[in-house]
Amino acid sequence: MKDLSTAAPLTWDDFAPGQVWLFGDYPVTEAEIIDFARRYDPLPIHLDRDVAREAPLGVFCASGIHTLGMTQKLLVDNLYIRSRLIAGGEMKHLRLHRPVLPGDRLSVAVRVEAAVAHSRRPDAGWVDLQVETRCAKGEPVLEYQVRILFGRDVAGASSSV
Repeated sequence: MKDLSTAAPLTWDDFAPGQVWLFGDYPVTEAEIIDFARRYDPLPIHLDRDVAREAPLGVFCASGIHTLGMTQKLLVDNLYIRSRLIAGGEMKHLRLHRPVLPGDRLSVAVRVEAAVAHSRRPDAGWVDLQVETRCAKGEPVLEYQVRILFGRDVAGASSSV
């Protein structure tokens, strides 16, 4: 397993099934929740504490889309920016477990489920990741699976499957 702190970017060849990375300490603020909601998800429960308290959920919280965005930020800053990522291919089984509240601190656990050489591109391969976002107490708040296309190691690509 390649260390993420090395200068060389991760390639498809560095993703082994079962491998796990843990990232994060993303502080969630009320100001960010409101700003995001105003721009992308302007439901009153994400804009006004009093309205949220009277709504069926009963709490002022970040939207699920915002939670996904914060998760993506952690992934980009800690994994994707340090890799030869080419493109996203699929996202599935998105599940929200609990609301994300102001004052929460988020972290992400990423597990490699599979790494499959691309059938038509010897210079690339697909990696299936299981992503779980947690609050500081360790409770899951969001989980999903994502398939990402990564560039391969040039030497590995020449002897590809």
